[in-house]
Amino acid sequence: MSSVRKICQGMATIAITTTVLTGCSQVTKTGANVALGFTEKHVVPPILAMDDAEMVCNSGNALTPAIMSTKEMGADPTRVAVLMYSAAGICAEKKALEAELRYLRASRANQVTEAQDARVEQKRWAALAAQRQYTGYQLFQTRYEKKYNKGLGEECARMNSDIEQTVYLLGMLSGLQAMTNDINSGNAVNVPKDIAAVVERGMICLDNAKFWGVPNATRAVIWTLLPGAGEGKPEPYQTLKQSTQIGEQKGVRLSHALYAVAAQASGDDAKVRDALKTFAQARSDEKPVNPQFKLIDSMAAMMTEGIADRYWTEHTGVRSADDGMQNFWDETANSSELDELFNADM
Repeated sequence: MSSVRKICQGMATIAITTTVLTGCSQVTKTGANVALGFTEKHVVPPILAMDDAEMVCNSGNALTPAIMSTKEMGADPTRVAVLMYSAAGICAEKKALEAELRYLRASRANQVTEAQDARVEQKRWAALAAQRQYTGYQLFQTRYEKKYNKGLGEECARMNSDIEQTVYLLGMLSGLQAMTNDINSGNAVNVPKDIAAVVERGMICLDNAKFWGVPNATRAVIWTLLPGAGEGKPEPYQTLKQSTQIGEQKGVRLSHALYAVAAQASGDDAKVRDALKTFAQARSDEKPVNPQFKLIDSMAAMMTEGIADRYWTEHTGVRSADDGMQNFWDETANSSELDELFNADM
């Protein structure tokens, strides 16, 4: 066989192989995108309509690796991944809270070794929560800036679909949560602190009434936490109260949870109790939850219950009772019930 013929055959083989492999790659990419599109359209809405945040957070742990594997196939899993990372972050946050409550109880009992161990565990779980939430935020930020050719927090893009706007909200909140959890971990993840300013500016891009008062509530929380952020802005706690009214009307109480976060950070007992009572009143039976966003409301409940448990444990050594957001230990009716409980254990 002549050298020319061999070279021609070799070139033909390479061309055919390249064509086949390129075709397979395209088929894989198309399949992955179709699967993600199906998930966004037919799986994500039912997930958002679930009222079991615990189950969804475990789903985030289990499904996020599978969702992210489609990125290697050439697909863009960002919109689903942001929800999954946010859910997985909640699992780690809950573990961090349990460790913190153990630390508080051990400190009250002067159990030094137990308290030290609990604090280490708390920081580790907080670091994991920060890592998951920051990863979700980074995915969201990269996709947003690439798709709209605008810097996040610098200029508002025209987001036409509800899912795009919801992902924007979750992505922004994930960034803020990542920063907070990283601080609690002792800066183990090194989440940039300027995320708070980006989120504060970026939240104006969402319709405050449509998203349950959360955009303005988020901004108000940042005004209370970030020195100088509230200059020239409305009074933050008035904004938070107004946001809770919108959230109650819309049936999604995430703004209530943000009010509780700000109140807890302030260290003001009156604000903490008002935030907890406001949430409890908004969760009464005659005030239904938005059926499309039960998951968001359930996440808000988990956040607020965690704040109530921390507040009670700091003062009494036990977590909040079923009515612990409405009746506190130093109030007459509740004090007698606690006395009976403690006396029964003796």
